Amino acid sequence: MPGKNLKITTKLTICAAVFLLPLGIMLFSIISVSLASIQKGREELKGMAVLQPAVLLMQIVPQYIRFYFDNVSGDKEHTDQYIENLIVELEDRYWAHFGRENAVAVPQFFSETNQTLEVYTQFVTDLCQLIAYIGDISGLVTDSELRNAYLVAAVIHDMPQTQERMVIISNLLRSIGNSALNREQRDELERHLGILVYSDNVRIQNRFNSLEALNKRDAHSETPAIFSYLLKNCYNAVAFFGNAVEYVLNEPVVEMQEVVALGELAGRANDAAYRLQEAALEHLKMLINSKIRSNQQRFTLSLVFALGAALAAFAITIVTIIHIRSSTQAINRVFSSLEKNDLSIQIEVLSRDELGELIMDLGDFLAKLQSAFNLFRQNASIVSTAVHDLSASAKEITATANEQSSSVAKIVSTMENNKTLSGQVAAKTLEVAELAAQTENLSQHGASLHNANEDMMADIRDQNAKIIDEIRNLTDVLSRIDESVQLIDTFADRTKLIAFNAALEASSSGEAGLRFAVVAAEIRRFADNVVESVTEIKERIVELQNVSGALISEANIGTRAIDSGYNRMVEQKKVFSNIVNVSQNVAVRSQQISGLSKQQELAVAQVFLALKEISTGVKQFVIATASTSATADNLNKISGELKNTLEKYRTAKHGGSHDNERN
Repeated sequence: MPGKNLKITTKLTICAAVFLLPLGIMLFSIISVSLASIQKGREELKGMAVLQPAVLLMQIVPQYIRFYFDNVSGDKEHTDQYIENLIVELEDRYWAHFGRENAVAVPQFFSETNQTLEVYTQFVTDLCQLIAYIGDISGLVTDSELRNAYLVAAVIHDMPQTQERMVIISNLLRSIGNSALNREQRDELERHLGILVYSDNVRIQNRFNSLEALNKRDAHSETPAIFSYLLKNCYNAVAFFGNAVEYVLNEPVVEMQEVVALGELAGRANDAAYRLQEAALEHLKMLINSKIRSNQQRFTLSLVFALGAALAAFAITIVTIIHIRSSTQAINRVFSSLEKNDLSIQIEVLSRDELGELIMDLGDFLAKLQSAFNLFRQNASIVSTAVHDLSASAKEITATANEQSSSVAKIVSTMENNKTLSGQVAAKTLEVAELAAQTENLSQHGASLHNANEDMMADIRDQNAKIIDEIRNLTDVLSRIDESVQLIDTFADRTKLIAFNAALEASSSGEAGLRFAVVAAEIRRFADNVVESVTEIKERIVELQNVSGALISEANIGTRAIDSGYNRMVEQKKVFSNIVNVSQNVAVRSQQISGLSKQQELAVAQVFLALKEISTGVKQFVIATASTSATADNLNKISGELKNTLEKYRTAKHGGSHDNERN
């Protein structure tokens, strides 16, 4: 969205502008309406200025007609010049106010050669139509004020039509003078007379009566008192003229003297209508000027209100922006301090609005962050110490594992030698069995081979002594193997204890000690396997020791028999049968020794395989402890880096972070 990139002050300004937009539209509408009303009032005043010479012409022309056709005394030349001046003034004002593009043909006055009643009648009719047209294009006819509408209707339509009607009636009577009325003339006169008396005159009175009634309802408006007097004179004069015309119509012949008298009555009624029309125009002008002033005041008040509202909105916006800017600057100072790794900054809450709540929450967050960093620094120191101890323990375990590996290698080498000796013992026992068979055969020929038997008995004695020595060596080797196995058992117990301690340390180290906990579990499992294997080796060694004891016991028996045979060789003949039996026993015992030697060889082979497995496991344990030591070194390095990173953040003034670290 585009609004994401705008500052909050810009958004506030836009919101204020959007808020003021309907008010501005309303004020613009009021100002526009006021200006339009003022302009319309001015146009109406222009129309009234144009109407003034036209209204004067409607009052002067009937009098001028009387000068020419009724032979009434008066200054005809002056009146003629006055009419011409009024026509010129009417044209000038019309063109000046409405332009020539809107101009209609202003009726021109008749010349000396064209002075007929029809021309005068047409002039008055055209002048009456021009008055109505001027009222239309100037906006007087469309005035929205009801009071003005009554006056406009009376001034522009009703009274000019009444004046026109009296001119038409007077000119018709002049054209009939000194003659009788025919039916057509009588009908036309009666029609115009009826319209004049029952329509035009009554309509004028109704207009002013309605205006007076309207003004009575409006306490702030007053109808000029002169209106009643002028209206009464106008109504009476027109009614009197109508009655006089009706009286003339009842006579068979229209006398010229009566026509002149009717012309004088028409002139009076026309003058009364003009005075009422002039008073109405003045009052209408006053009302229009009042309306213009009212619209001007409304326009001025609207401008003042709009300016005041704009200034107030601008001031409120500026104050709000300054307030918001102060809050945002405080927040910017906080983040600038955070960029500099300074968590000890204090925030001042400038207001209780949303930004104030945000700053308050930010201050609480910084306080919690300071506490968290202090606690984190303490925990990092504890972790660093624990990792250092773990690294030292791992190195000790590695050294112990290396020693165990060396010991197991020695045991494997010893067992390999023992395996070789066992093979030799088995070979020797086979030789003993063969010698026992030979002894049995030789004992049967002992009589003839005494000397040979004596030598052979000596060999047997020596060989038996060697066998006893070999068996004793085997016993010694088994004793040393037992000691090595005891050492392996001791190492396995120590390994289990170390693995148990490592598991305890790993469980207190959290996520960082999970991998070490796995290694410690594997070491413990391996130590358990070593203990089981050592127990089995012990059992095999005990069996070998028992067999070796039996062999030594049997060998001692054989030795005694051989010694007895050798000492009694001289008595060979006497004890020859005994020698044969002894030889047979030796053969049997030799077979037994051979079987036991094979069993011993198998047991030694099994012990050798078990020791090789132990050696492989110890090597794996050495590798695992080396990996543990490397992991501990890495943890020690990471804890150091973490400690250095935490040292960059200052959580309190005047070295408070270093005090926390020492604590």
